[in-house]
Amino acid sequence: MDRRRVALLLVVAGVVCLPAPQYLGWAATATAPPAQTSQIYAAEPIDLGNVSDQKRVVDRYGDDVTLADYQLTTRYDDETYRSPNATRRALQSAMANGSATVTDESVRADLRDIAADYEFARDSEAGTTGYYRITVEANGSTVRAESVALSAVANATADQAPRYENLSPGQQRTVDNVLANSTSDDSGYRPRVNDPYVDQFPTAVWKGETLYSIYTYGHVDDFGPGFAGFVVGLGVAALGVVFVLAGGGLYASDRWLA
Repeated sequence: MDRRRVALLLVVAGVVCLPAPQYLGWAATATAPPAQTSQIYAAEPIDLGNVSDQKRVVDRYGDDVTLADYQLTTRYDDETYRSPNATRRALQSAMANGSATVTDESVRADLRDIAADYEFARDSEAGTTGYYRITVEANGSTVRAESVALSAVANATADQAPRYENLSPGQQRTVDNVLANSTSDDSGYRPRVNDPYVDQFPTAVWKGETLYSIYTYGHVDDFGPGFAGFVVGLGVAALGVVFVLAGGGLYASDRWLA
């Protein structure tokens, strides 16, 4: 075979190999199954009569029924509430004294919104730390706060949990996979990102008469198939450089000897 033709073939092959990191990464991503979540989930049954389990449920899911006082600052939320700092002070006053009177209309509106969205408030101030049932009266001009036990918040949180029988078959399979892989011999379940119901995790869910807490058990750093294809592509690109250099050298030497 003509040496120059061989040299040209080597150069062409090398040029094709050079962008391999890009197209092999793309091909690996396009042909791979849906990625898994970076979170590993596990489930545990909850006994609402147990104080430790009550705290576990409230810590994990209590935000559904409880607003913490520290969330009412412009640093946390400067869009939802009109006067978050003043509203926080009104709530803290009610939790310290049992009730508070409000004259500012924007604070009244905030309190009405809070009462519509939450059943409880949580105070983090020294001396009044705990949970309080909040009631807004007279169009927001009065806010009352009644201290409640942790069990009341835990039960209200549990009441918000969905029922297994109301889930779709696909959602039930996802929940079952987490439950089945949460035994003492297993280390949780890592679902696919497109598995039904996975976008609701972590969550509590009732199955029969048992409340299960599905929580984040661990985290995995996964670069995905695209990164693996990119790494393989680097090797192919390196081979392409060798081909280009070899072809160019062969062509140059053939011309020099001619």
